[in-house]
Amino acid sequence: MQVRKAVLRAAGAAMVACAMAPWLGAGSASAVDRAGADTFLKASQQNTVAAGFASQGTDCPNFSADGHVDMWHFVIDGTYEFTALTAHFNTGDVTITTFGPPDAKHAYVSSPAGATLLDAWATVTPEDENIPADFQLSHVCVGTPAPSSPPPSSSPPSSSPPSSAPPVTTPPPTTVTPQASVLPTKKSTPKTSVLGTKAGSELPHTGNSLPVTALVVISLGLLAGGGALVAAPAVARSKKPRRH
Repeated sequence: MQVRKAVLRAAGAAMVACAMAPWLGAGSASAVDRAGADTFLKASQQNTVAAGFASQGTDCPNFSADGHVDMWHFVIDGTYEFTALTAHFNTGDVTITTFGPPDAKHAYVSSPAGATLLDAWATVTPEDENIPADFQLSHVCVGTPAPSSPPPSSSPPSSSPPSSAPPVTTPPPTTVTPQASVLPTKKSTPKTSVLGTKAGSELPHTGNSLPVTALVVISLGLLAGGGALVAAPAVARSKKPRRH
């Protein structure tokens, strides 16, 4: 009996965990929402191309000058450290949650070589009223832009000389000398036949993941079933007759 009760409780707990798992996992986001950011890139460093930035180096982690990526080194002042940072490039957003070296005051973000850094924002710790309004781009490591693919070769359209129609030769007019006739000639009136035309008849014209509602229903069902299994042993004990 005790084994059966333990199995029922374990099954109920598992069902409750399955019901809660989708909702617990849904809260983790891969990007930092700009509206919820604590600090932002200096306005004077927005819209920057790495090759045109004044401070350049080659000491960025895993950087190779022959690689086709630029690396951007961000730093925040004071005793604050980054917890998440999103860099907004013209090629797309890049979010990182791992920082350093040497510590979380330093952030390194890579982008395709030649990309433009439009803006950046971050969350930091500790969250208090003294968080700096902005952080800065310390220096960049400039990579080599990937070679662009050559445009497809296009051959000019072949031009053929215009076809000339053969000249039309008009035969010379034939002169017929009428013969004299003693008998009077009878003028015949040519018969004119009028052919009726029949109008042609006109041809006929021819002419992905589960929905939220399903997820809610499944989760509620699992919660109800799991709760019932967990509570079943206690209900059974309450209904058992007491011995006097």
